Formats: sequence, structure tokens, C-alpha cells
Amino acid sequence: MAKKRMSPRRRMVGRVLALPAAWLAVSASHAHATPVTFAQYVQQNGNTEEWTVTTSGSTSTITAQGSVFLSFSGVSGLPFSGPQSAEFTFTATSTQLGNCGKSCGAGDSFVQPGYTGSFSIIDTGSAPGTDLLSGVFSVTGSPSTTGAQFSSSVGSSGGSFNASATAGNLDQLVLSSQYLTFANETDENASFSLSSLIPNFSTGAVMGNQAYPSAGPFDAAGTGTFSSNPGPTATVPEPSTVSLLGVGLLGLGFLVKRGRRLPSPRPTSEI
Repeated sequence: MAKKRMSPRRRMVGRVLALPAAWLAVSASHAHATPVTFAQYVQQNGNTEEWTVTTSGSTSTITAQGSVFLSFSGVSGLPFSGPQSAEFTFTATSTQLGNCGKSCGAGDSFVQPGYTGSFSIIDTGSAPGTDLLSGVFSVTGSPSTTGAQFSSSVGSSGGSFNASATAGNLDQLVLSSQYLTFANETDENASFSLSSLIPNFSTGAVMGNQAYPSAGPFDAAGTGTFSSNPGPTATVPEPSTVSLLGVGLLGLGFLVKRGRRLPSPRPTSEI
């Protein structure tokens, strides 16, 4: 028995009806896409990037400062290439108790949320004073939440600090740069890895499975990684600025050319 063929009109209707489902699939995959890593930094040789973790009363403070090399990746149109020499600064505070996996004993995990603060990576090389990358992380929303937290484990010589923002609360972390544009973001992440922590991490008085970091100070070196979804694009100058610059250069060129054609003045005869 011959197979019944579908008319061209039915085939067209089927394709049209299938389009919305395809669009939804693409949108869903974009919404759950993995953030793109666009920048990383490492400390400069011979210049230790100093991280310090301290606690006074119920306030924990984390600071960092040092000379670093920042590298961008996957961003075209930047006016430079390769690692950029920069000065890194960081400060953050939290008054929230940290949470241990069990009882804050040796080897137990420790996570302390609630941090607010900022970081900046300022160019010290080709364009001194230029903001290569900076960020502000804060406690926002109702009930208040934060995407910034310090993590370590009791007795460890390492740790991390992570700040992030999602589509549900983009104000938890706001990234900015003189060279980059962050548009239509659904995720932003700043991740810092701490190493060679001295002394090894410990907590103060334990209340159940909660505690603050001990008084410290804990000193460490660190590196940083930054990502977003979608990835940032290079900042493009405003059209009006480009136009004015072009007009100014043309005018300057005309005056220079005209000046070359002007004859030199003849000396006046004495009367």
C-alpha cells in the first residue's frame, strides 16, 4: 500500500508550529549557559599580593593589595593585548556568623556569607590610572541577601572569596571597566583564590555549628578570575565623540597645510 504523502501546505503549517518550540529551546539554553571567563590576574613576580583576614567582635574584615598582571580573553577590540601591569585593591566586611559543616572541628568546612565591599584593578602600565576592572558587591533585596562569601576549612592553609550576581538579584555584584561594556547580564562572578594562609585558618568561639573566623590576622597570597553571561564586549566611543575628533583633526590638518602655503612677509623699507 502506497504511503500517503503530506501536502506542501501541511508541511509548511507543521514547520511554523514547530518554530516557537525551537525558539523556547534556544532561549532556555541561553538562560542556563555557563558564564564566560573573560579576565584573570596573577601577582607580579617578587611582589606579593597581600590578603588579610581579621575579626573584631562580630565584624570580619578582608583586605588585599598588591601589584598584579591582569589578562583579558575572548574580548576583541581592546586597545592592548597581553598581560597588563596593575595595582589590585580589595576590601570587604561581614557581621554574619559563618557556618561549619559539623562542629567547626579540624578539617571541617567553613563558609561565612554577608560580605559587602569592593575591588579595583587600576592600570599602572600603558595607561596609568585607568580602571581595567572593578566591582562592588553588597547586601540587597528583601529579605536581604548577598552573593559574597569567604570559604575555607579549619586547619587549612588556603581559602577563597567569591562574589556573584544572578538574574534574580543583579545588584549583588556590579562589574565595571573603562574598556568593557556589561549588557543584558544574567550572571556576574568574581572569584579569588587564597593560598599560603599564615597561620592556618581557625575559628573563634563556636556556637553549635556557627562561628566567626578567629581574631587573626591571617595573611595570604591570591589570584582572581572573572566571568559573566554573556561575556562583555569592548567599549566603543560615542559616535559624536568620534565625529568631533575627526572634524578637529581635519581642521588642524587644513590649518597646517594652509600655513605652509602662506608666503613669508616681506620686510618693510625704512622711511
